[in-house]
Formats: sequence, structure tokens, C-alpha cells
Amino acid sequence: MKVATAAQMREMDRRTIEEYHVPSIVLMENAALRVVEAMQERFGPLEGKRVAVVCGKGNNGGDGLAIARHLASRFAARVSVWLAASRENLQGDAAVNLRMAEAFGLKVREIHPRLKSDFAEAAVIVDALLGTGITGGVTGEFGSIIEWMNDSGQPIVAVDVPSGLDADTGKVLGACVRATLTVTFALPKYGLLDFPGAEYAGEVIVGDIAMPRAVMEAPDITVHTTKPADVARWLPARVNGRDSNKGQFGHVMVFAGSGGFVGAPVMVAEAAARTGAGLVTLAIPSGIHQAAMARVSPVVMTRGLPQSGEGTFGNDALDPALKLTEKATAVALGPGLGHGDEAAAFVREFVSRCPAPLVIDADALTLLSQQPDRGASLVKNRAAPSILTPHPGEMGRLLGTDTKTVQADRRAAVTQAAETYGCVALLKGARTLIAAPDGTLYLNTTSNPGMATGGAGDVLTGVLSALLAQHLGPLEAAAAGAYIHGLAGDLTAAAHGGATGLIATDLLDHLPPAIARCQGGAQG
Repeated sequence: MKVATAAQMREMDRRTIEEYHVPSIVLMENAALRVVEAMQERFGPLEGKRVAVVCGKGNNGGDGLAIARHLASRFAARVSVWLAASRENLQGDAAVNLRMAEAFGLKVREIHPRLKSDFAEAAVIVDALLGTGITGGVTGEFGSIIEWMNDSGQPIVAVDVPSGLDADTGKVLGACVRATLTVTFALPKYGLLDFPGAEYAGEVIVGDIAMPRAVMEAPDITVHTTKPADVARWLPARVNGRDSNKGQFGHVMVFAGSGGFVGAPVMVAEAAARTGAGLVTLAIPSGIHQAAMARVSPVVMTRGLPQSGEGTFGNDALDPALKLTEKATAVALGPGLGHGDEAAAFVREFVSRCPAPLVIDADALTLLSQQPDRGASLVKNRAAPSILTPHPGEMGRLLGTDTKTVQADRRAAVTQAAETYGCVALLKGARTLIAAPDGTLYLNTTSNPGMATGGAGDVLTGVLSALLAQHLGPLEAAAAGAYIHGLAGDLTAAAHGGATGLIATDLLDHLPPAIARCQGGAQG
């Protein structure tokens, strides 16, 4: 599903009104109906319930006035309407809806201190105060109204976006409504999905206000959120019958590990197998080959390669490693390799010469970032696709900056990495972001805090490499992989009764159910 900015939504409104001759008040009416329907679905029958509706002077306030009218006339709710502006300041569709609301018998009152007690007595509060147009901090009277809403302890339904939230970034602009439910229109807004905005938006429902499909699919809207239907569309079908064989689903080759680091390579390999790769081979330094064989699933083949003096791969391992890649449809490189000079030389040469699609993770990212310009050139000039999978610290090193700068604008960081390295970049986090060099960006909404645990990234690397091996493009593999990985974490947390204590190996058994959930069309 595409994700819009406030400016893109304004352009969508304009095109719908001017090119398709849909009156703006029809869009407002449709929006109001979607909110009322969502409220009825979320909170049950509204008849006789007290609902407080707070309206600003703009289109968001017009939505609120229309919502109040429908709540009272169609659902027999006991509605109080509060206007955070003088009547004379309302214009256009908002003014029309004010007249209609009053004609339907609603008493519309301007903001008064007694509003605070009205909030406390309401079964539901509707926030139609500010909408998407704000730019500065929310203080003063508006700030007080928002604090009263939040302090009421009652459920709050935000219209389009919670008042005080930047729709484009998810940043909080002073006081901000903490919504129970946000009903946004036509397309989701980025700020509702990424943190901290996602914490303030609550449950997000996208209401269809009957905009033309051509308007909603405008090519300049390049941000998406992954849905189960996307994953199902991208994944190869496993057809029941005699024609299916392991060769159809690819061969993942994992190059990872060093002395003392056996767990990460094993998790990568087993995750690749659990994500549907037809064959998986784990190539590991000879000194830890026996230890890896003792731990890894018997479905994973292993190969011991010459071990350097640092206990990892060195120059002697390069040719046999590259020979192995001739059999691979995807390669995973990096977890547990270490940070020594021999490993760095191996990684640089391997990245340059590996003929297969490549997932570059963990220590391989750190080693490439030791010479960032050279590392970027090596990745950018590869003949086969690549996916970089940094956490914020690794991303900072890849871009020559620091973790704080990356986290301050994650979207800018992942976009810059994709452009600089000429490949798909995946920035891990509570909302994992995936960017392509052409500017396309996916935001992932699965996962939970329990996945902030050692080894979860190794599992993700295995998932991504398996999807590449099954012939997904790098962008689709990264977007689908992040979704499946996060959903596996959500299923794990549900099975364990919570996210606390989740460990990375718990995810492995939940990868197949996560894939099945997507292919079955269920929401994760």
C-alpha cells in the first residue's frame, strides 16, 4: 500500500476535485462516514452514548462537524460539539457543515473551560482539531485542549491524524493527542506508521473516500508499507504435484563465522531453510567446522574453508569460497567474521567477485565501512544485486556519521545508503525501512520489542537470502523478508504470552506459519 505525505494528499484532493469533478464536500462527507463506521465497529452500538467532538476551523474541523451530524442523526448518540474557533472564521465546506449540523439540531459551542468535564463524562472523544496542516509547535489554547483530551482517560478517535502530530515525519509538535484509533483517509500517512507517531496514532484504519484509482496510484508517491497480499504476490508458488523439486527454490550459500562465533552462522543457515530455500550450505572456517556441524540442523550442508591466523576467512579461503558460489542462487555474508585485517581483505575481494545475489550483514558491513568510499564502489559496481542490512550503528559507519544522526532521520539515512551504495538498503529498527536506489521506500510494520535481542538480525539475514534464492528481486526480497521476520516475532510473542524473554532461535519455528499467514491473506 502506498503511503502519502500531507502535500501529496493535497495534490490528490486537487486532482480529484478539478480533474474528476468530485465536489470537495462529497469527499468530506465520505470521510465523515468512514469515521462513524469505524467508531461503530470499534466501540459497538453508539446509541445513547455520550460523544464529545472537538473541531478546528479548517477541513479537519469540517470533517468533525459532519461526523457529529451522522453520530446524532443516524446512530442516536448524545453528541456535544465544541468549536475551537469563532463561527465567522469557518469557510468553505467547514462552514457548510456547521450550518448543516445546527440545522440537524446540534448545539455547537465555542471552547469553554467546562469542556474538560465534558471530556471526562464522554464515552468517546473525537479529535478533529488540527489535521495535517500544522507546522509549528502546538501550545496555548490548543495545547490545553489536547491535554484535557489526554487526561480524560476516555477513548479518543483522531480524524486523519492525531492533533499535534507531524503527518510526514511522525514527530510530536508540542502537545499531541494520544489516540486510541486514528481513521485516516485514502492512503496512510507516513507519520502514523513510524515512531514516535505510531505510539500516538493507536490503531490505524484507512478509510476509502472514493478517490479515483489513477489519483491514488500517482507515480510520485514512492513510499509503501508492506501488506500480506504483497508478500503473497512476490513469493513463488509451491504447487502440489510431481513437478515441484528443491532446485526450483534456490540454493543459499552462507559465509560466516570465526573462532568463538558459531551461533550466528547456524541461525542464518537455519532461517534460510525455514524460509523455503531448496538447499542451504554453510561455509565456515575449518577451525569451527566440527562445532558448527554439531549444532546446525541436518538439512543444512556444511563446508569447512581454510582458516586464517585470525580464526576467520583469509586469502587462502577466497578461491574455494568463490568456487562454491557458482552453485548458489543467493549468498549471505558477514555474521561472526570478526573485524581483523585478513577478514577485511577477504570481504572486499569476495564482494567484488561474487557472481550471485548477495546479502551483506554484520561484520561484513563494518569491514566495508573501514574504507567507505572503496566499500561503496565495490558494492555499486557488482554485476549481481546486493542488500545491505545495517542496524543504526552500522549504518552510521557506512555513511561516515554516527548513530544519533542516523536515528534523527532514519528515512534520510536509508535513502542515502541506497543511493551511495547503489543497492537496496535495509535499516533495522522498531520500524525497519527498506530503500532502493530509485527512491522507492518500504516501511515495515510487523515486529515487537521482544525482537530487540541478539541473533534476531542473523535470522533476518537468512530470511532475506532465502527469498533472493527463490528469485525475488532485491527490493521485494527485503520488503517481504522484513515483514515475514517481524510477523514471525509477533507470532512467537503471542505463543509465549508476551514479548519478554523472546530469543532469536524462537523465531525459526514461526517462520513457516508467518509465510502461511501471508499466503492465506490474513493480516499480520
